Amino acid sequence: MKKIYCLLAIITVTIALNSCQKFDAINFSKHSSSFEKNADASVPIDWYKLQVRILLERNSALNGVYFGYIGIGLYEAVRNGIPNSVSLSSKLYQMPEMPAKQNGGKYDWQVGANAAMAAMVRGFYAGLTPANIKSIDSLESAWNQKLTTGTSAEIFKRSQAYGRSIATAIHDWYLTDDLNATNAGYVPPVFFGAWVPTPPAFVNPPVNPFIGGSRPYLSSDLNVVSPDHIPYSEEPNSDFYKMVKQVYDVSLSLTPEQKNIALYWVDGGNGTGLTTAGHEISIITQVIQQLRSDLGTAAEAYAKAGIAERDAVIVCFRSKYKYSLIRPVSYIQKLIDPAWLPFIVTPPHPEYPAAHAFVTGSVMQAVTNVLGEHVSFTDHSYDFRGWTPRSFNSLFAAGEEAGLSRLYGGIHYMPSINIGLSLGKDLGNRVGGIKLH
Repeated sequence: MKKIYCLLAIITVTIALNSCQKFDAINFSKHSSSFEKNADASVPIDWYKLQVRILLERNSALNGVYFGYIGIGLYEAVRNGIPNSVSLSSKLYQMPEMPAKQNGGKYDWQVGANAAMAAMVRGFYAGLTPANIKSIDSLESAWNQKLTTGTSAEIFKRSQAYGRSIATAIHDWYLTDDLNATNAGYVPPVFFGAWVPTPPAFVNPPVNPFIGGSRPYLSSDLNVVSPDHIPYSEEPNSDFYKMVKQVYDVSLSLTPEQKNIALYWVDGGNGTGLTTAGHEISIITQVIQQLRSDLGTAAEAYAKAGIAERDAVIVCFRSKYKYSLIRPVSYIQKLIDPAWLPFIVTPPHPEYPAAHAFVTGSVMQAVTNVLGEHVSFTDHSYDFRGWTPRSFNSLFAAGEEAGLSRLYGGIHYMPSINIGLSLGKDLGNRVGGIKLH
């Protein structure tokens, strides 16, 4: 069976990227000058859609970091309009107190949200292209024009200033972040069963070795790692050999559906599709829009998605570099089939646990706590590639498929996927369970 080793060239990405050059305002709904349970969530929906389009062009460990800070900033910009709400600064590790609103002053929370989102997207995304900047300016202006209707100049100005003050406070907090997304100076350990560089690029040192030491959102004691993996062995009757052999055997008889699943969740960015974080946010945005969630619910969902993304990456990569476990391609080529290659390219970092299962599972479970346990939806994230949309009976089911895609792709062992999903669900529940009102 012929192995597919790299993604098909996607001509339609060019079309999708060109769409960023001009923002077309979509589905503007009547806004509420005072926050109500049914206040419209179109402002954040449109801003997250724009971010997803921007992420078609790039892939960086910072993507998840941005979504965390921006989601928190969105929640803080509107939370004073949510009855009995509390600031995330009282819940998250080392988060400073946010600016206070004027006592007795009236606000339009959609105006504030628009101002905050515009400032944060401009401030966080490095390397914005002229087309990106034009899209940001166009979206902010389009919403400002819409929101001026029925809102006094005084309230508009006050709300806009408040949103921008939140954005500044969030960005100042970000500047204290200790994230280290480089691999400079890292020397991979050498031992029996250790990770080694993988084809085709044989990147060495591997990527993101220091992210596990970053400051988490939840608390300073977020120091858990995955449990130890199956003991390494090269004996054909060992559990480890059988685990690897499963990956090899599955690869020899992939069905068209399994291939579609493997390719659907590659999420490589850099013009080949969305980033992992971008795909997650795309799904969440579609569900928020489908449910017609109110502004407060949407803000909480985006905030918790970003918190889960960041902390799941920290725990997952801390585990990866604690164990530095060999990838399937290295083991299979050494002991089973020297000519074997996985269906998708192996990422240049250690195997255990599976990151897509861990991180996407965590994000989806966190948002499940906000949007509901049994939310059926169809993911249209890759319609622009001409791919058939995929349907799920819950948010976490999407995380489960994302994890399973790594077995079909030939880059993860099944126990790594199962552990990732289990820990992701636990972490997602911890994030989703943060009481904000």
